[in-house]
Amino acid sequence: MMKRKEYAWILIIACGLAASAIGLCSNSVGVFYTTVSQDLGVLRGTFAFHATLSLMATAAVSLLVPWLSRRFSYRPLMLTGILVSALSTMVMGQADHIAAFYILGIIRGAGTGLYGTVPITMLVNGWFHKKNGTAVGIALSFSGLSGAVCSPLLSQIITGSGWKTAYMVMGILILAFALPAFLFPFAMTPGQMGLRAYGDQEGASSGNRTTAKGSVTNPSFSYACPCFVMMCVFTLLHTSITGITQHFSGYTKALRLGETFGAAMMSFSMMGNICTKLIIGFLSDRLKPVKACLIMMAVNLCSILALMTGTGSAQLLAASFFFGSVYSVGAVGIPLLTRYFFGNDHYAKAYSVIGFFTSLGSSCSLPVIGYLYDLSGSYQYAFAGAACFHLVNGILLGLIALSRKPGKISSQKNSFPVRRLLGSQEPACGPQMSQVSGKCCDARRF
Repeated sequence: MMKRKEYAWILIIACGLAASAIGLCSNSVGVFYTTVSQDLGVLRGTFAFHATLSLMATAAVSLLVPWLSRRFSYRPLMLTGILVSALSTMVMGQADHIAAFYILGIIRGAGTGLYGTVPITMLVNGWFHKKNGTAVGIALSFSGLSGAVCSPLLSQIITGSGWKTAYMVMGILILAFALPAFLFPFAMTPGQMGLRAYGDQEGASSGNRTTAKGSVTNPSFSYACPCFVMMCVFTLLHTSITGITQHFSGYTKALRLGETFGAAMMSFSMMGNICTKLIIGFLSDRLKPVKACLIMMAVNLCSILALMTGTGSAQLLAASFFFGSVYSVGAVGIPLLTRYFFGNDHYAKAYSVIGFFTSLGSSCSLPVIGYLYDLSGSYQYAFAGAACFHLVNGILLGLIALSRKPGKISSQKNSFPVRRLLGSQEPACGPQMSQVSGKCCDARRF
């Protein structure tokens, strides 16, 4: 058996990578929007488009992560991505034209793709078969922790020393948070180091079939599977909501509460991010990912309604805290749903594409929300659209869960009770389904 310190080091590395790649490179960029766009003389949406390009580059590179991890020692590639992200961020502090930000945004996004959400979840899934939801929740909660700490810090630096200095500090922090990955030698799976995953009672390496609870070995997988297509749409719509947080500074300025209060709202949102990621991981291990995600979606919908109607500072801060739950589903819930529905064997193949839609949704929302405000002078349209997306996604998640085939073919006509929506342990693309239809889903249900 491995010593517990080995599991702890892997989790520490994953936490640091999440803080660096997501907490800084994604969750903290919003503090620059108003000031930098004004200095460059461009619209807020025009400047926010550099973050869109960055996330699109992250999405494109994330598609290559499973292929790269099978063919190369992945640690050097991951470390290269960290250095590229940090250096490109520092160079942003010397940029004086919007085109430079676009180019540097693409470079930073490409670097982030090598050590962002897809490789982090692959790393945690490979090393933790037991308590997987809790481990993923802990690791990705650090993206919220770094965002909560760094957003007001960077905002203060922008106010006191200017945004150019803030970009230099941000680049240094990207390196600092990822430092454990430089200090401790590791592999994407314990099998590559001759070790076992946590909870692997059979003694099989993570390169072999997984027997962990909540995931089964699926004999086939297809990108044309209706379950997979709906999962991609679910991901795209949900992650489109996350861009709202980066516009909190602009929202509070429109309410005449000041940008500093907007940074405070971002910090409260990141604190909610931390708490709800831990909660959704715990709930996923206890209640399964479907229930956990539905609970967090309901919490986030209520917070959106509070943001739409709130005028007092206390209500807005509370709403911001609970709005952080949007990240719990996007960062933790979606990877857990992917593993739950498609199994550990097909996780890398499925999530590389789903991760692409994660970045695509986040990237598209940033400029769209900015332009909506530029054209209408209000953020209410963005809030209303987010609320509608939650309602659509609730239906989509229900359809995906209901499509799961029961253990016995004869019970198929009784497969739609509500208890199956929330309680069944058979993934959507299970072995029985493949044996009957030859595909990952029974298309007759659609």
